[in-house]
Amino acid sequence: MADLPAPGTLALRRRSTLEVLVMDPALELGAGGEARVLALAGDPTLVAKLYHEPTMPKARKVALMMEEPPELDAAAATLAWPCDLLFDNRGTFAGFLMPRAEGPRIFEFYNPVTRRQTAPLADYAFLHRVAANVAAAFEALHARGYVIGDVNESNVLVRDDGRVTLVDTDSMQVRDPEDGAIHRSAVGKPEFTPPELQGLTFADFDRTPEHDRFGLAVLLFLLLMEGSHPFAGRLVDGSETPPVEERIRRGLFPHHGHAEIDPPRLAPEFTLLDPALRALFVRAFVAGHADPAARPPAEEWRAALGAAADALVACGKSARHRHGPHLRECPWCQRTEVLRGRDPFPADAPPARPRPKAVRAPTPRALTAPAPRALAASAPLQKPLVPVANPVLTPPHPVSTLYPGTPAPLPTASGEEWLEQALGKMGLLHPGAWIAPSLVMMFGPPGVVALGMVIFPVALIMALMRLGEPHREPRLPATFAVPAAVLLLLILWVSSALGSSWMGADPPLRPAPRPVPIPAPYDVGEPIAPAPLWQVRLGEPEAEAPTRLLRLVNRLDLERDIGGAYRGPPGRQGERVRVAVYVLSDGTVDPERIRAEESTDPGLAYTATDEAEKMRFVFLDAEGAPAEGWVRIDVTYAP
Repeated sequence: MADLPAPGTLALRRRSTLEVLVMDPALELGAGGEARVLALAGDPTLVAKLYHEPTMPKARKVALMMEEPPELDAAAATLAWPCDLLFDNRGTFAGFLMPRAEGPRIFEFYNPVTRRQTAPLADYAFLHRVAANVAAAFEALHARGYVIGDVNESNVLVRDDGRVTLVDTDSMQVRDPEDGAIHRSAVGKPEFTPPELQGLTFADFDRTPEHDRFGLAVLLFLLLMEGSHPFAGRLVDGSETPPVEERIRRGLFPHHGHAEIDPPRLAPEFTLLDPALRALFVRAFVAGHADPAARPPAEEWRAALGAAADALVACGKSARHRHGPHLRECPWCQRTEVLRGRDPFPADAPPARPRPKAVRAPTPRALTAPAPRALAASAPLQKPLVPVANPVLTPPHPVSTLYPGTPAPLPTASGEEWLEQALGKMGLLHPGAWIAPSLVMMFGPPGVVALGMVIFPVALIMALMRLGEPHREPRLPATFAVPAAVLLLLILWVSSALGSSWMGADPPLRPAPRPVPIPAPYDVGEPIAPAPLWQVRLGEPEAEAPTRLLRLVNRLDLERDIGGAYRGPPGRQGERVRVAVYVLSDGTVDPERIRAEESTDPGLAYTATDEAEKMRFVFLDAEGAPAEGWVRIDVTYAP
């Protein structure tokens, strides 16, 4: 008797070999609205895609794809293409088998932060190779008559060597060669949809390669321009920017020919791209807006990307900064300055382990030069020098030349020189510093008298020692040494006579200072921030569209900055203001789109909106891709 499948499992049969495969729900890799994907217990190279509602048209579509697979260069791209059909014990179509594809999705290479974690060795030449391989996959599919339709950043996987894999291939548009029937692609994302299809129902229209060419151009632009969408921008007149699908429909490409819209403030310059690539993007988004046939085909993109990758040159400061020869200066060095030290292609290739954010300290006014950036976590600390006898004193290192977090080197000096420097910094070796402290010691509290009884004798001894060394310039004039000694003895005599009180009156008892409560940190691992002038709290951010992740990463800094910047009357607990900001795809806030809503305190509203530009978010849409849009967050007075 044949073994029965375990409870909860599903036994399916392959069409090609009639082999029975047991599908275990515990091996599910993912699920969507149309199907779920399960791993095979006995074969790690294949996965099964099982439809929730399998139909005969779906079976016919998959069978046609198996009969006519595209011919791809395996060194450039592969496809998660159907390789066998699956039926249940009644002979009903259930799904299909396909090669297992793994790897990071292409959107993880857009942003420098995610790229550093996903592929720390990737440089701009690597991104060009990935883009060329994506174009090669599109070229092979179009050559066989397939139309991708649902072009998006989640359906492309990238390997370590730059090869790409296209997944979710059963959603493509397939033509039946026997009767000419079209199995349409019923899904798509507005960000990759051409203007002529915006707002339409995809299941009602046949797609063409020209539609794919628009989505391909958007995908390549995102990859080469740090994740900045080609139609991302802000209106020059300051009015609210329409949604991205409306900008695509109107053809508002901010990098060429549209004076009413500017690119995002932190977006890379369009001149970063090779001139041939810029011309192709203009054809795709400007000329192709009215004439879809003007959009460059995939083979033209592949050739231009390969030539641009071969022409890249290295920067003189960093070998990982690769740019086109048409640029006189390295654009990545410039972007490092714009991004406040965040290098898009850092020299330290291995990803750094995240560390708690340090509390910012105010810079002294006397220091005009900015402090250099902090050393990398892997840099060794400077080795202390061994003290030697009779060294030559070196001037102390100014604060502006010390790296934050790195201890200053120990001075090569003897104990005498150390003591001299310490007392000299306190001003106790200067004659003018003796008069006022002496009077304070005679009439001051006992604590001051005790401190003076320790420091002043040491300073006097140091000064008298200099009298016997004529080759060294004394800090204390010889004519002042004897009066200083007499004054010190007088101070000691008066202090001992008076004791711990003055004129017999006991000093008033002072209550112990009350400890100031320090608020607990909101985020695990972050240091406790000092209490600002007024206490404020930031609520959880809320986005208009569904999101997978929305997090304010610098919450503590903002609470401190807003509370410290407010100079109005003390607010009452619970008073709040709702701040609306427009978050760009790189997590920054568009400074032109910040407003206050539902404010109960005008002063707090003014301060919160003024500081809102500093907000930094991690903003991912429902599919896990970087997103942009309006985000609202409450700022309230706390106890």
